[in-house]
Amino acid sequence: MQALRKILLLLLAAVLSCASAPRSAFAQAPAAQDADDAKRKGDEAMVAIRYEEALGHYRRAYEQTKNPALLYNMGRAYEGLADFPKALDALEEFAEKASPELKARVPKLEELLTDVRNRVATMILSSPVGGAEIRLGNKVIATTKAGQNIVRVNAGPQPLTVWHKDYFPFERQLTLAPGKIETVDVVLASRTEEALLRVTSPVTGAAVTIDGKAIGVVPAESPMKPGQHRIALARDGYDPAETSVVLAAGEKKEVSVPMAVHETITGKWWFWTGIGVLVVGGIVGTVVALTTEKDPDVGTIPPGTVKAESFGFRF
Repeated sequence: MQALRKILLLLLAAVLSCASAPRSAFAQAPAAQDADDAKRKGDEAMVAIRYEEALGHYRRAYEQTKNPALLYNMGRAYEGLADFPKALDALEEFAEKASPELKARVPKLEELLTDVRNRVATMILSSPVGGAEIRLGNKVIATTKAGQNIVRVNAGPQPLTVWHKDYFPFERQLTLAPGKIETVDVVLASRTEEALLRVTSPVTGAAVTIDGKAIGVVPAESPMKPGQHRIALARDGYDPAETSVVLAAGEKKEVSVPMAVHETITGKWWFWTGIGVLVVGGIVGTVVALTTEKDPDVGTIPPGTVKAESFGFRF
């Protein structure tokens, strides 16, 4: 795989040379020699797989010449860094600004654009607070402005954190499907006026309500006013569970709520022992002797006395 990548980079070097403007085009711009040198150094860094270095050289050359070929070069450098959103921005700008003759020199441009788009998702993040860092994994990708924030991001499962020094961090695990839009409503709790409550449970998928208001499934997190709050969990197959918690302003508290499996009548050991077989006039019929729970020592058919296998039955 690494060998194939190096071959592709060598091919890219050839494309970069073809896609670039003639030297005379650079000569017409201010600081022409510096731009020409920067472009050449960028090509050398790309072939050596030094993507960050290549980007620096390409940016300097583009600032001086505005040559669209350099947008293509930057897009491939971002692609090498696995920063697919910026790669897509640069390649789309190249496709928009390059002449038909220049784009014709780039093989399979549309296929390249499709491949990069399939590695990118769009996140629409709404926040009432501006100036908060938007982090995916350990990387800060943007800063919020109050209202709606639209950000292109790498596709794939990633943890989102929105952080501001005056608020509790907002955290959520995102799916970020390729080519899809993920909408996130960010609720930031003030560290001085509110508390942050996180509810977990060993039972996955349990629905959480706090003070009668549904807030999602575990793990669920919500800002709360200081004071006492009632937590309730529910899920099919389990008994409802409730607990309470007291929160103080500025506190972040996590509460884990266990749940007990709900026992049904068919789950009792004695239910099946209460089935007997009645023979009347040569007709075999099944009689359910017990339908409600009783003490296993009491009944007309003591446990273990009758085996269904004796009558050709298996349960």
